[in-house]
Amino acid sequence: MLYVRLKKALYGMLQAALLFWRPFSNTLIQWGFKLNEYNIFVANKMINDQQCTIIWHVYNLKISHVDKKVVEDIITHLNNKFGKESPLSTTQGKVL
Repeated sequence: MLYVRLKKALYGMLQAALLFWRPFSNTLIQWGFKLNEYNIFVANKMINDQQCTIIWHVYNLKISHVDKKVVEDIITHLNNKFGKESPLSTTQGKVL
């Protein structure tokens, strides 16, 4: 039997999801988002009188708002906060 000690969380493990969720959700809360009380992986905020929704599963995010500029600004902020080691990759459009 072989045991190893990891320096970082391994993708797919429960601990990896939790280690991402804590700082990510705290950041969204600091930015004024509110976590959905029924699903803690959904956050909402009213921006320019329209709802902005961020949904995530482990490290995959979906950001929606009627104004494309709002989504781009959030991506920029997220990249500044979490993309230091490697930039975030994004895909935009109606069909992904």
